[in-house]
Amino acid sequence: MKVSDYSLKDDIGHLTDDTIYSKIRNKMRSCSVTVVLIGEKTGYRKWIDWEIWASLRSYSYLSIRKKSFKPNGLLAIYLPVENHSVPKRLKDNIESGYAVSMRWKNLEKDFESKVNFAYWKRDNLSHKICNKRNRQENNYMNFFGFKI
Repeated sequence: MKVSDYSLKDDIGHLTDDTIYSKIRNKMRSCSVTVVLIGEKTGYRKWIDWEIWASLRSYSYLSIRKKSFKPNGLLAIYLPVENHSVPKRLKDNIESGYAVSMRWKNLEKDFESKVNFAYWKRDNLSHKICNKRNRQENNYMNFFGFKI
């Protein structure tokens, strides 16, 4: 197993949504399992939703097979915080049985097996992928039922 960080290192918020999405999608091509660290504000972040959305899509290029790829497996890791904000798209996939989840405190003993299980689900349970939601358009927080 090879663990690599394909996250974007620089602030690209000044770019258009289409350009940012293209950069996200190109990063997804390089990996087979997407790990989502779930903290208190994770579910409110637009780009995290877009990364999960891109992770769950396959891409086929007839002219360039090297650019084609399958959906990624998903691994959710709950960070050691008091409250967790799970992205709705990720929650859909945990509930469907496609995404794998674990607690941060079990990282050392279970990480490799959880990644392998997410990879196995990628190859064997892709029919359980839930990716029908519209992409989140903004960062927001729920405050007594209101998006702010």
